[in-house]
Amino acid sequence: MKKLALTVLPLVCIFLILPDLADAEGRGSSRLYRDRLEIGRALLEVQSTNWPSVLQHYTDDIEYHDPIVDIGGIESMSAFLAQLFANSPDLVTTIEQETLLDGIYSATWTMVGQFSGVPYEAKGISILEFRGRSRQVAYQRDYYTEGDIMTGIPDLDTAIEGFRTFYRCAVDPTFDCPFPSAPPETSAWGGPPVTAPPSDRIGGRGRSWIHLRRDRLEIARAVVEINASNWTAVLPYYADDVAYRDPIVEIDGIDTMTSFLGRLFASGPDLVTTVETESLVDGVYTATWTMTGSFGGVPFSAPGMSIVVFGEGERKVHYARDYYTEGDIMINVPELTEAVVGFRTFYRCAVDPTFECPFPPLDRVAALGTDETPSPADRETFVLGQNTPNPFNPATTISYRVPAGGGHVALRVYDVSGRHVTTLVDGFESAGRRTITWHGEDDTGQPVASGIYFYRLDAPEFSQVKKMILIE
Repeated sequence: MKKLALTVLPLVCIFLILPDLADAEGRGSSRLYRDRLEIGRALLEVQSTNWPSVLQHYTDDIEYHDPIVDIGGIESMSAFLAQLFANSPDLVTTIEQETLLDGIYSATWTMVGQFSGVPYEAKGISILEFRGRSRQVAYQRDYYTEGDIMTGIPDLDTAIEGFRTFYRCAVDPTFDCPFPSAPPETSAWGGPPVTAPPSDRIGGRGRSWIHLRRDRLEIARAVVEINASNWTAVLPYYADDVAYRDPIVEIDGIDTMTSFLGRLFASGPDLVTTVETESLVDGVYTATWTMTGSFGGVPFSAPGMSIVVFGEGERKVHYARDYYTEGDIMINVPELTEAVVGFRTFYRCAVDPTFECPFPPLDRVAALGTDETPSPADRETFVLGQNTPNPFNPATTISYRVPAGGGHVALRVYDVSGRHVTTLVDGFESAGRRTITWHGEDDTGQPVASGIYFYRLDAPEFSQVKKMILIE
């Protein structure tokens, strides 16, 4: 299924800068077409108030992928959506551009809201594949960068902003780098001379649409698979007003594009991009790919997707966009590995029902009230309250209640990667309400870094976890 989906997936991404294609190929009047358009939109704009109602639109063997999780089957998909909206009840997705071609719905979107209390705004693209002539979706893939979420999390924001600064210093000629030494300009890198393609290949006249399509396919593939040995030879394929976008940089104009590419391949001379699937529709080339090599000495391998748009009737590229997640590069940087692994663990614990989370399941969300008189239910079980204040600095108070008869209680703090930080309580407690203050220190008495932490209460037949945030 995945291979089939990726084969046809690039056909549908022409919506990025073109008008809505709701009437493409005469399908606008088809009832099946209209229903699929409405269903695709509903699946992407799903919210906490209606997610169970959209499950009927997925096949039993639905396959879902995003930069962090892989879901297979309707039961796992149901659990995934339930956990996602339990942690993000206010998420709102707004579709910007959409299209539906040959049973493939695709859209660009902006998502705003909170994820486990962390506010964020992210841009992305989704591809949904309908099965046969049905109204059920068998494949869905979301492209976005996890950096858009990480940037709102204390401590992790430092990691993502540090990486983005490092990347822009290396490749973006428009960026005012805060570091004293910048990478070499294009002229300092000894690339091959620029060789203009034959005039009948770019901007040529009198050639048929078949030749135009063939030339565009070859040009676009060269633009995506550009590397250190040929990047100057590819420059004539770009229009003077070319616009390029990726998750970090925005480049406008051929002069800036030239400098950008020179810097990119000076920092990543062994980068190799391999196109896996490709398509060209109405002057818009799309491709999925894998890029391998190193950047700034950091080895990585990252999957992604590109859109290349030609001018009307032209063989010149006016717009190009790359989708990939920064985490695939960051995870190989020793100073950033812990941040990426920690975030991915945190995210998968929250939403992925197939993940063996290092924390117990968050199966009880019972906040401890201020009433000192316990309810009958409280007398029969342990209760863990939310820490206050939260976020906090420098200290926070955690409350819990021990039921009648008492019991052995262990209250421990963990970081986002599941490592034990400190033990606050470990021993027998009699019945009643208890409070304890954590001063943001580990077992050795050393202050811990700002960021997300979990505290877990373990007692006879009881285990519960809650999240707290230490800010600078």
